[in-house]
Amino acid sequence: MTESASSLGRMLTLLDAYTHDRYAWTVDDLASHFGFTPSSTYRYVKELCAAGLLIRLPRGIYVVGARVVELEALIRETDPVTRAAQPILRGLAQETGCHVLLSNVYGEHLLNVAHEAGVEPLELTYMRGKSLPWFRGAPSLSVLAFWPRARVRSLFEQIHPGAGEQAWNATWAGLKAIRKAGYAISHAGLDPDVIGYGVPVMAEDEVIGTISLVCSKQRGEFLNGAALGAVLQQKSREISALLQTAD
Repeated sequence: MTESASSLGRMLTLLDAYTHDRYAWTVDDLASHFGFTPSSTYRYVKELCAAGLLIRLPRGIYVVGARVVELEALIRETDPVTRAAQPILRGLAQETGCHVLLSNVYGEHLLNVAHEAGVEPLELTYMRGKSLPWFRGAPSLSVLAFWPRARVRSLFEQIHPGAGEQAWNATWAGLKAIRKAGYAISHAGLDPDVIGYGVPVMAEDEVIGTISLVCSKQRGEFLNGAALGAVLQQKSREISALLQTAD
């Protein structure tokens, strides 16, 4: 990697600090968070501001800039996965009455990118634009179950340092069971009294995302989990096929 490419990577890494929990940073705080020098961090922040990705507020506070909103609108219109999946998600919501979500994998993140509402007025924590936690909930479990073991183990150790071999073995055994079934079911994994069903979306044998159904515990008692899992797998295959022919 060239020095300029490395510098660009460090600059873009600053954007990873911005989350729903913390959305405002000073240069000194960013430098301390990432271990960069204050002078380098200031230079990166200045360039991100020039690109519209950050904006400076009074007292030296920096927040996400308007260019991100513009890019978000662009991805809504042009993302091939979302475009291929949207009619399928809408049909699933109508057929099942459940909320239907599409989540995309990027790096070590899983992000909700589309949502079709079901018949229930559920208050879901993880809506469009919010990263999902790993090892909790049907969406992330359905992705992890189809990742290589070494990648899952590395992520597990990052999120649960010191958890021990027994905890890892139990987690991996659960993921293998999900892979064998082809779908994941999660009871209150992300929100209380909510059930989620998830399957991975594949492209050229790689997991690129997941589609999931979400409903209340009460509604879930009247649904056939295995049948929903089979329907989700079929819809996932349809999305994968559409991606093969997408422009």
